Order: sequence, then C-alpha cells, then structure tokens
Amino acid sequence: MLIGVVGAPNKGKSTFFSAATMVDAQIANYPFTTISPNRGVTYVRSACPHVLLGLPHCDPKNSRCVNGVRLVPVNIVDVPGLVPDAYKGKGLGNKFLDSIREADALIQVVDASGRTDLHGNSCDFSPPLDEVEFLKNEMAMWLAEIMSRKDHKAQHGIKEISSSLSGLKISEAMVSHAAQECGLDISAGLPDGEGTARIARAIIEKRMPLAVACNKIDVPGARKNFEVVKTGVGEGVFPISAAVELALRKADEKGVIRYAPGANSFEVVGSPDERQTEALSKMKAVLSENSGSGVQQAIDWVVYHRLHGIIVYPVEDEHKCSNHKGDVLPDALLVPKGTTAVQLAGMVHTELAQKFVGAFDVKRKIRVGAEHLLSDGDVIKIAASR
Repeated sequence: MLIGVVGAPNKGKSTFFSAATMVDAQIANYPFTTISPNRGVTYVRSACPHVLLGLPHCDPKNSRCVNGVRLVPVNIVDVPGLVPDAYKGKGLGNKFLDSIREADALIQVVDASGRTDLHGNSCDFSPPLDEVEFLKNEMAMWLAEIMSRKDHKAQHGIKEISSSLSGLKISEAMVSHAAQECGLDISAGLPDGEGTARIARAIIEKRMPLAVACNKIDVPGARKNFEVVKTGVGEGVFPISAAVELALRKADEKGVIRYAPGANSFEVVGSPDERQTEALSKMKAVLSENSGSGVQQAIDWVVYHRLHGIIVYPVEDEHKCSNHKGDVLPDALLVPKGTTAVQLAGMVHTELAQKFVGAFDVKRKIRVGAEHLLSDGDVIKIAASR
C-alpha cells in the first residue's frame, strides 16, 4: 500500500510527512518547499496479539511494539504542492500529478487556520473547504485530459478508454461503474467536455480515496473552520497538528518524554529545561483538547477504512507463537481484507503456497483451509508438505 500526502503549497504537507515518518523532509513557511517527492515509511496501529494471548513479550522484526500497540509499516510519499491549473502544467503540477500515479489513497493536508491561499501565499482568509474542492477538480481535469488524448469515439469502446488509463491502475470495471454512476453511456466513446470531467471525478474518487487532514488545528479560529470542512465533506476529516506530532516524536526520540504515536498524552522521563517544559505543557493541552495530534488517526483511518487493510501474524510454532528461532510474533503483515490462508502462505514464501496443506488459527484454536478468509489480528500457522 502507498499513501500520498497531497495539497496546495505551504499547508504543512512536509511537516505531516516528517511527523509520520521521522524523515527530515525540507520544511519552511513558503510555497514549493517540496520540489520532488519525498518517500518514506510510516506506521499503522494495531493491538499486538501478545497481550491478548497472555504472552509476556513479543519480538517484532518488521514492525515495532509500543506499550502493547504494534506499529506496522506502510509506504508514504509527500509530493510537490498543487496550484490552480496544475493539470495544465502550472506551478509544479506535472510533477505533482506524476508523483501520485502509484498511490492507493490520499491524505490531503489543508490549512485549517485559513491563512494561506491556494497558491500557498499568506492571506487574511481562504476557506479551507475550498481547498478540498479545488484538489478534486484539479485531479478530475488531469484525468479527463489523459482520457481525451485519443479519439475514443473513433475507436468505439470502453476497452480503448481503459487502456489509456492502465498505467494509473484504473480498470475497465472502474471506468464502467463510474460512467454508470454519472448516468452516461460510453459504449461508443467518451462524451464531450463536462461529461468526461464528471466520469473522471467519479473514477478518481474510487481509485484514490481521500482523507482530509485539517492542519494547524491549534491556531485560533482553526477549530471552527474544521467543523465547516467536516460538515461539507462528511467522513474522513481529521483535526490535526502536524507540528505538535513532529515535536513530540523528536522529544521521545531524544529521551525527554515517552510518547506513543497517536496517544492523547505523554510522560516526561527526561529533564527538560524551563523553555522545553513550557512547550511540552502547551502540547499536552493540544493533545487533550484534540484527543491526540490527529496525524496517526488519519493514517489509521485511511488504511483500515479506505484501503480495507487488515494485519495478520504468520508463525511457525502455534504453541509459542514464534518462528523457528523462537522469536515471538516476529512478523506483522498488512494485507487486503479478503486475503485467504493460502494467499498469506504465498506472501510469506512462494513455496509455502505451492505446498500448502492447511493452516491453524491460533486465537480460535481451529484448523482452517486454503480459502479461509483472514480477519484483522489473526495469528496463523501455515502447514506445508515436505
């Protein structure tokens, strides 16, 4: 899975990315700080099974466990800012749009304070809700332009339309369903102008589902603007302070505090000076009021609710929940909902799937077959023939 962090310039995208990954992306208070994609790894949270199973500890190899919460890696990319008419190549538009081709879902960072316009410049007020609509329109026009590059009417059919979009992981079924939703017949080719744009927007909503991160929620007036965005957009809108999350993760890394990503509080374990103590007090107030910084909550929601991911734990010893070295619950795999036991075997090793005999559900203490659908948090032992 790949999450794209998107939005207009100077909204806090790079701060969000740095907070989510602890990668030092360039951060500054001016447009186009990011001129090329930053790639990194963030995490999605899941209750670690070692707690539920009564095991004294776990030994994560491809993930982390913090206070009984397993942090499982997810790929994430921070792309250049999007400005009006980006689909025509304005600003860094072409770089932005090329950067999201592989993304499975998007988190749009908007300035909830309303103090930067769509070009990323300071202003008295720019409605954050306009940013959301602006992004959707730009992406729809970008896709519509790609769809219209060939004379699909002359080529007679949805297959040709879909073939032009194959590089964007857009299927024929996706195109067909989008046209049906718009009430348009594309069996003989694309409609003109507005009709194609409507279909493109419907496709984008399916292909790249969106969450909205209302950043700078700790700035006066931002909470009111967040409520407007939430009312206008519906589900998937989060109040966040990327700056607070980044500061807390850095303080945790330096041993000043003990902080788990997404938590609504932290513990001071070091010896902060007077200035640091004052800053930590303010950040604790933000966490309390906002039920966390919001960064991790947005990521979790995208993975679980937009991309329908689940986390499973393959083991070799069902009694100790370990691998052959004795490491307890070493691997946590993020897989799509609907993954079967035999598919999990193939993800662990191709030969395991080829020699699959059966599997054992450790939590339920039952044997399951190849087509058994896995559930979030399952601990599974794969049996294979020799």
